[in-house]
Amino acid sequence: MKSTTLTHKGKRKVNQDVILTSNINPDTYLYLVADGMGGYDKGEVAAQIAAESILTFLSNIDEITKETIQKSINKANLAIRQCQEENHTKMGTTLGAVILSKGIAKCFWIGDVKILHYSDSKLIFESKSHNLLNEVSNSKLLKENFNTSKYSHIVTRSIQGDVKKSVMSYQELMIKEKDELIICSDGVHNIIDSQTILFLMNKEKTFTSFIDELNKRLEIEANDNASLIYVS
Repeated sequence: MKSTTLTHKGKRKVNQDVILTSNINPDTYLYLVADGMGGYDKGEVAAQIAAESILTFLSNIDEITKETIQKSINKANLAIRQCQEENHTKMGTTLGAVILSKGIAKCFWIGDVKILHYSDSKLIFESKSHNLLNEVSNSKLLKENFNTSKYSHIVTRSIQGDVKKSVMSYQELMIKEKDELIICSDGVHNIIDSQTILFLMNKEKTFTSFIDELNKRLEIEANDNASLIYVS
């Protein structure tokens, strides 16, 4: 499978998103988007630390499992906490990633970076973001008087030095030939949702025209940092 990446800083002064695509070994690929948290110091540094820490850990173990992936996130937490203590600052990042090997995609995420799986021109899987809206989606508060627009942007899990707040969600997917995967920060899926992406996939006749259309929309519409990895 091949991958393409897009990233835009939107109307922000700095792009705090980090994209990583790498071979862990000849048969295993890591695709990762880390979204440095706005409102914190040096979100791009936290995103880079997390991405590199996870890659380093996973590249040096015998077997990649749900448990060892969580351990890699815990290592990233430690590295970010050490950086915070050394620099007397607060930083954090959300993250979404896919480890692809032999037709199996091991997907994991913390926060609101989305993972999408398309097959046979249909949306097969969409990750559920860790945000306040989803946390209270079944409560009376949401039904009575809840600002869904505001609280969908408040993340409830992230990598920011506290292991308890960075428990990942995990999903394994079977990937067939011609299936498509997208990993994208909230700067993308807030303006181009999963169904709109599906519409563009079906509308555009070639891979290049699909990517060009996504890129054009992000250039025009993105307010926040907006980054994605497209794997096909």
